[in-house]
Amino acid sequence: MRKSRLNGTRGVPLLRCSTIEQADTSIDDQLNSIEFFATEREMELGEPVKLVGKSGSIKSNLEAGIDEIIARKKKGERIDYVVYYDQSRFARSGPMHFGSLAERLDEAGIDLAETDGFLEDPAMAPIVRTVKAVMSQQHAQAIADNSARGSQSSLRNGRRVHSTRPAYGIDKLRMTPEGKPEYIIRRLTDGTRLLLDPQTKEVMHSYPQGVRLPKKAPLGRDTLIPGDPAIREIVVRIFRMHHEDGWGGHRIARALNDEGIASPTGKKWTTSVVRDLLRNEVYVGVGYANRYSQAIYVNQAEGRPEPLAKQKGKVIRGIRPSDNWYEVSYPELAEYLPPELRRAAEAEQAEHWERMKTGKIQQPISKNGRQHHLLSGILTEKTTGKAMNAQASGRPLRVYYCLLKEKTSAPANSPLRRWLPSAPLHRAALEEIESLVCSLPDLRDRIIKEIIDQDRGRLGGVGESNQLRAEIEKLRKRYKSQLARLGGPDDAAVNEAIDETTNRIRAIEDRLGAMNAGPAMTTAEVEAVADGIIRDLSDMLARYAEEGNPALRELAKTMIASAVADLEKDEVAFEFAIPADLIQRRVLSLPDRCGPATCMQAYKWQPIVLDAVTVEVATPCRGDCWEPYVPNGCGDCHRQRDAA
Repeated sequence: MRKSRLNGTRGVPLLRCSTIEQADTSIDDQLNSIEFFATEREMELGEPVKLVGKSGSIKSNLEAGIDEIIARKKKGERIDYVVYYDQSRFARSGPMHFGSLAERLDEAGIDLAETDGFLEDPAMAPIVRTVKAVMSQQHAQAIADNSARGSQSSLRNGRRVHSTRPAYGIDKLRMTPEGKPEYIIRRLTDGTRLLLDPQTKEVMHSYPQGVRLPKKAPLGRDTLIPGDPAIREIVVRIFRMHHEDGWGGHRIARALNDEGIASPTGKKWTTSVVRDLLRNEVYVGVGYANRYSQAIYVNQAEGRPEPLAKQKGKVIRGIRPSDNWYEVSYPELAEYLPPELRRAAEAEQAEHWERMKTGKIQQPISKNGRQHHLLSGILTEKTTGKAMNAQASGRPLRVYYCLLKEKTSAPANSPLRRWLPSAPLHRAALEEIESLVCSLPDLRDRIIKEIIDQDRGRLGGVGESNQLRAEIEKLRKRYKSQLARLGGPDDAAVNEAIDETTNRIRAIEDRLGAMNAGPAMTTAEVEAVADGIIRDLSDMLARYAEEGNPALRELAKTMIASAVADLEKDEVAFEFAIPADLIQRRVLSLPDRCGPATCMQAYKWQPIVLDAVTVEVATPCRGDCWEPYVPNGCGDCHRQRDAA
């Protein structure tokens, strides 16, 4: 045994490799080294965390591994160290990010240990690790630069094709440096790769997904050729349905799914899959490399790789400017489509890519897009509970709500495929909101009564506070006892009991906090809150009447508690309520709310339900059905003047 500060501790191995293909060897090699390292120091190891096919330069990959380790410790597992092979497994995202991960682990009571050059001096270890983190990131950047340069050279000299994966119905022909065909690579929808004889088209070998193909000769060449004739017929049919029959992507996807034809990935066809296929120039004999960006450090380019302006430890995706595009010709694919279809496809593709020639780079964002339409993120479907999304379609362009996946994948004639026109739903919702705020005769009285009832419930009954305090003391003692039992054969049951105890403790703490959120509200305070709420709602309506769409989403999110669509009946059930946070803001704005006492926390108010209506949607929606609702606001409303 080697004397070490690791003696008698317990660690979790962190194993990482950048590609799936490396998993067969790299992960086991790292684990063997870590096990040897731990044995020498009499260190116990727990179940490893494996990040397979995860680049260490992408921050979120490492964060996911750290999240898992910290979560395991919080559940009661003893973890003293995270053990990893070397700094390249854990610090390629740079010294700043490495430092933040190390700090998170330190806050959870977890230290680091690397098998290469572990330092016994805890004061020196962070300094050395930081220097190694800088070196690891620079090494990753050098690898990216060399890889991009070599890839561009291979493209220019015909040693590789423009895309990693051939398009649907297209095969890859591998040749010797002299151009003699060796074999054809055909990818099936389940990811299996077949090696075919280039003359007879007989299967020579089959490789399941994740298994490496034979290594190509150093100067071997690749090109693209027509693939399976049956798949080619499907591709031609898709182009024919679009250019000759005038079908859109949604209708084409539905027809293919109804016939049980699998998509390129073996799943259901979708509008986007059809659209991408129709825009792919490889079906007219050319391909473009360097069109898309999916880089962390550098983009592939002629001359030398192009460094990204901002390297954020995230993949920068998007379409690059046309000056960077590199055209590759495939003579065997020039007549993949019949002449009349090829000409129509070329014209539409040219028009589309002309609009994209300036580049359309999508910077990494924390949320997936924005919600612009009134009911986006609010309207749900009754049977599945899924959110319905806004979808623009038709000429003139109209907005509908639908289930994006189910509109093509659901069985034929299923109600889940239906689209609901947005205009009548928006009109009904806005009419109801304006009516509630401006015309509901007892709105103020209802708000006052609800606030008084909720405030009484907050204060609780006689002796309730003392009972809860006694119960929480017992629970805290039970919690300590349960923690002491961890480490035995019944850990699963003990952890379950700990969760139950902590949940009850939190519930009691919330209840006591609510009871201590100040004395009972006075009549004047309740009336002030009610008048403030009415004024807030009136102001929102006035902004919408003046500004239109900019204030639309705020109004909907505030007043619509739920909107549930019954697609079988073509109707939507709305529930309108005053939200809890609007009440909360008004209560907190009261002067000297707690008086001389200290309010330990704010009370969690409940929404005040105002009304529920069901809207029947006319299908099809034509003419006046699409007329927008023009709001009047509450400018002439007596209630607004009274509240003011």
